[in-house]
Amino acid sequence: MISHAEHAPVVVEEESLHSADGTRIGFRRFGSGPAIVFVHGSVSTHTDWMPAAKLLSTHYTCYVMDRRGRRGSGFGNGRYSVEREYEDVCAVLDAAGPGALLAGHSYGAICAMGAALLHPVPKLVLYEPPLPVGGLIAGEKLPVYARAVAEGHLERAMEMGLNEFTRLRPQVIEGIRTSRGWPRLCHLAPTWTRELEAMDALQSSVEHYRALACPVLLLIGTISTEHPMQNATRALAATLPNVRLRSLEGQDHLGLRGAPEQVAHHIAEFLAD
Repeated sequence: MISHAEHAPVVVEEESLHSADGTRIGFRRFGSGPAIVFVHGSVSTHTDWMPAAKLLSTHYTCYVMDRRGRRGSGFGNGRYSVEREYEDVCAVLDAAGPGALLAGHSYGAICAMGAALLHPVPKLVLYEPPLPVGGLIAGEKLPVYARAVAEGHLERAMEMGLNEFTRLRPQVIEGIRTSRGWPRLCHLAPTWTRELEAMDALQSSVEHYRALACPVLLLIGTISTEHPMQNATRALAATLPNVRLRSLEGQDHLGLRGAPEQVAHHIAEFLAD
């Protein structure tokens, strides 16, 4: 298994480009070899993928993007839609060059699938895309969350979101709430509103993803919640024509942080085949 001990320091270049609607999209580029584009999930930034990407960078050139509304990326022009996110990913794939691979986590995995339907890739890695297979992700709780955000109660909104939308275990939420990263997480709370709306507007069926003909690696945490993480992943596993399912032992939806070595190991094994 890939480990941090085997990994030498890398030189990270900060770059940016403009997506189809003119929005600035920032990304970090480092490593050498075939290109991989990494797409992070909701209420996060490129930093979630960095530990696993650095482990992979001895054999791959990593493009770790900030989705719109984060750090080096603009918030977007005009009305938000997930289709603009697909275009952002496609723009980074174009920058990475022909044959670039693609990996996405959570909402970023949804963005990666949409991009791959528009911009076919040789291989695709998906870590628990929260599709509304077993019901809406936010549903009737979304207006309550949106109101808390609009009124500036970002901590209250974030605690609600972690409980109701990602459905993390109470001890995990408490660890997040008392961590140094809690203020940064709450700062991102407004970006979640529009993404939750987009998730709830998606089809409950995953049948249209059957058009993804490339090999797909599905990653799932062994202790992830049934809805929306496990049921959506199993539905994709039963639908995609060329799929491999791998479990992250002892991990939930936060395995990019909790077990980057496991994540990197499964990705490296999949890409090497």
